[in-house]
Formats: sequence, C-alpha cells, structure tokens
Amino acid sequence: MNKFFNYYNYLCIGANTPSVFSYDPYITAIKEMLVSELQQIVYYIEKLKGLNMDMSGYRDKVIDFISVLIVNLDFKKESFFVIIEDLYNNKKKLEELYINACKDFDGKPVLLAKEKENLSSKETILKALNEHEKNISDKKITLSENKKILYEIMINIVLNACNCLIELKHYGIDFPQAKDEVLKLFNSSNFPSDDDEKWKEKIMDFAKCNYKIVKLLNSAIIEKFGPVKDADVSLSKKKGKAILVSGTSLLELEKILKAAENTEINIYTHHEMISAFEYENLQKYPNLAGHYQRSNNNFPLDFAEFPGPIYISRSSIPKIDVIRGQIYTSAKYPAYGIGKIENDNFSPLIDYALEAKGFEEDINYNSIKIGYSFDEVNKNIDLLSAKFKQGKIKHIFIIGLIDMFSSSNKYINEFLTECPEDYFIISFSYEKQRNNFWHVNSYYDFSIVYYIVEKLSEKIESPQKNISIILSDCNTNTISHIFNLMHLKIKNIFLGACCPNIINPVLVEGLSDLFNVKPLTSPIEDINTVIN
Repeated sequence: MNKFFNYYNYLCIGANTPSVFSYDPYITAIKEMLVSELQQIVYYIEKLKGLNMDMSGYRDKVIDFISVLIVNLDFKKESFFVIIEDLYNNKKKLEELYINACKDFDGKPVLLAKEKENLSSKETILKALNEHEKNISDKKITLSENKKILYEIMINIVLNACNCLIELKHYGIDFPQAKDEVLKLFNSSNFPSDDDEKWKEKIMDFAKCNYKIVKLLNSAIIEKFGPVKDADVSLSKKKGKAILVSGTSLLELEKILKAAENTEINIYTHHEMISAFEYENLQKYPNLAGHYQRSNNNFPLDFAEFPGPIYISRSSIPKIDVIRGQIYTSAKYPAYGIGKIENDNFSPLIDYALEAKGFEEDINYNSIKIGYSFDEVNKNIDLLSAKFKQGKIKHIFIIGLIDMFSSSNKYINEFLTECPEDYFIISFSYEKQRNNFWHVNSYYDFSIVYYIVEKLSEKIESPQKNISIILSDCNTNTISHIFNLMHLKIKNIFLGACCPNIINPVLVEGLSDLFNVKPLTSPIEDINTVIN
C-alpha cells in the first residue's frame, strides 16, 4: 500500500508554513459562537435535570448540534443564521423554563453569567459574529495556558463522542447514559475556575464512557456487516462511469451501492472507507469496484483527478478549498459549494455520475490485502503472551495505524534496526519479515488495536509498563484514541507529527506537558525512553 500512496502532503510534516495553515478568524468565530450557545443550553439542561425534569428531547438535539462542530464550518451564511437562531431560541426557552421551575420548587434560579448577546435576527447575529471575529485572540483570555489546552481537549473528545453516538443512532442504538455523560462533561466547560487536576480527572473519567461508546459502535458495525475477514482490494480503474465515496459511514456506502446497482456506475472507496472491503456483507456488491487513493492526507489531490462525483459521508467533511460542485454529502449543514443529499435520495449523485466522463479506459494496478482473521490474531496473542511469561520478550511496541510515506518509513526502518531482539513489535502500518515482528493489515480500523491491547493486558504482567504505543498518524479521532488507550492503562504513548489543521501544535505540546504523551523524536531516543 505504501507504494500506492506515494503522493503525501509534506507540508503537514513540521508545519512551518504559516501561509498554508493560518486559521480563518471568521470560521473560528463561528465555532466560538456555536460553542458558547451550546454551553449555555447544556447548562440549563443540567439545571432542569437536577429538578427532575425530563430533558431527553433537548439532550438529543444538543448531541446533533455538537456534531456539527466536527465538520468543516465553511457553510453558507444562511445555514449559520438558521443554526444560531435555533440555538438562541432554544436557549431562551430553557432559561425561561428553568426560572419558572425554580419558582415551583421555591428555589432561586442561578443564571449563567455569560455575555448577554441578542441573537434574535440576522442583523444582531452578524454584529455578534463581527465582535467575536475581532476579539477572537482574547477569547478565554482569563484562562491559563493549561486550562486553555484542557478546554480544547475536552471539546475535542466531546465532539468525537457525539459523532459516534449519532452514528450509533443510525444503527438503531440509543445510549442515553453516554449522552448524559457527554452533556455533563460539556457543561463543566462553563466553569473554568476548577483547578487543572480536577479538569484532568474529568477528562480521564469520561474516557471510560467514551471507550464504551466506541466499543458499542464497533459491535454494531460487525453485527450489521459481518465479522472482519481478509480481502484483496483492487487498486485498478475500470473503464466507465464512477462515484468515489470517502469518509467513515459504511451505512451510507451501502445505500449508494444499492442506489447505483441498476446502473453501470462503478463505486470506489477512498481513505477510511477502504474498511468496507473487510466485511462480507459489503463484498457481495458487484459494483463495489475497488479503492481509489493516491495520497494519505491530501484530499484535493485525490479528488481533482477523479472523473466523477465524490460523496463524503456525514460528519466526515475535511476542509477542502477546491473541487466545488462535484462533491456531495448528507451532512445537515454542508460546507459552501457542496451538494446536499436529503432523505437518502441519491439521484443527484447518480445523475452527475452518468453525465461525467468517467474513466476512459481500464488502468491496471496491483491489489492490496486488507483485513485480518480473528483466529490468527488470537493465536498470535497467545504465542506472544507465552513468550512474555517465559522472559523471551521484555517489552511490546504497537505501531500504527497508517504511516505509508517515506519520512516515516525511514523512522520505522531505523526503529526496527535499533530495537532490541527481546522487544516485540506489532505493526499496523509497515510490513517486515523478522523474528520479533507481527504485521496486521488494519489500515484505518483502530478497533483491532483496542482488541489486541485488551487481550494482551489480560495475559501479561503490568501492561501499563510493558506495552508502548506509537501513533504515527494524526486525524480527528487521534485525541479520542489517546484517552481511550490511557483508559486501558497504557502509559507510554508516542505521537508522531500532526498536520496543524487537524491537531493544533499547541495542543500537541499540551498533551505532552499535561498527560505525558511523548512526541516522536528519533528511534534511538524513543527506544531508550522506554528502556530507561
């Protein structure tokens, strides 16, 4: 696979190009306004719950709104007006409901001491947005640097949890206890006066809940699409019309496969959607033609050359500054220039594909292997734990997931050379033939990492000291993965270079200072850190 993903966006390594990664204050101001309104809504929901009122309807609505923040916020102003007006109106209703409820209980309402912005019209919203944009650098000025970082971590893991909860809902599963925990954590961001240790405790405590959400979603996927199996994935291009599907929602991919099954349109997966080929119930679709991807992290490069429409599943919209017009999504508020699919009506996507030129000839590439056998995984875990008990293995390194570009290959090659023979390596990102090495073809499927860590933790002594994990790839789920691994008692976590438009460099530094997440340095230094 590394030979195929040979166009990596090297600007993401080191991130010394401010012109490329400078933030848009307008987009940041939008996010700040949305977060502020949601914080106030959640505050009143929690207050009303404390008065024994059923707030499940409002709770579910807030979960939906929070998930909006994880996608590209470059949507039309009309969409922004609708969102803000809806949030503002709900906040005012809840505030009034809370005041009246306190009267009924002979209590005094404790209103949230926030800016009293009037957001009842487009004019007042634009005025408030301009103020947010002007003062964006001063937002949360009263917070210490540590609290700013903890606040951002808290918001990040809440966003990822909401995304998973919404996806669970599409599988017909409700998890009300987790939703309550999400709102409880989100509400704590209203009270920045707590000390650093309390905030850290809240984040770590929520990791238990977050891990349950992730596990439940993985179980739902397997129940729907079947257990993971080994599979060969074609990288070839077939002559004819084509649709590219990117993102993470296998349910949406299946709907597109069904919508196009009576046409001659070939469906190709992109990025994380390659995981579809692991599942038997998706392999049966003859129009699932293969995987199309030239880069691991440069979406515009991949999309620019695809001769047909592109569908990005909900809650998966990356920031794309080009390729307007040929991209579709079912996201509630699509980014500007992206077409919206509503009520599972994929006709616009199908029509576009039929009108586009498609691939004009067959282009043959080798296939790649993806997936794994759980029988083989369990067998290797038993062998590995037996060797550990016999003293033949002193430590276990887990490396992954995706890491298929030359700079990291150089790191891993040196890592393999320097790693002692009695240190075992489990790799999800690089294949090598050597005695103390085991490769798993999971690519973007992190669930198998959790599975292996869980099983090893049951079988070996002091897993928190004897297992180290190197996260070589950064994405929107990375911070959530880090705290899930901490919940599994893994202390030695190393984090590779992160693209600044995915994880802020200040946040990476904060993870190191506050939670001892170690930045990758050199193979020798990182190995010695573990040995010592």
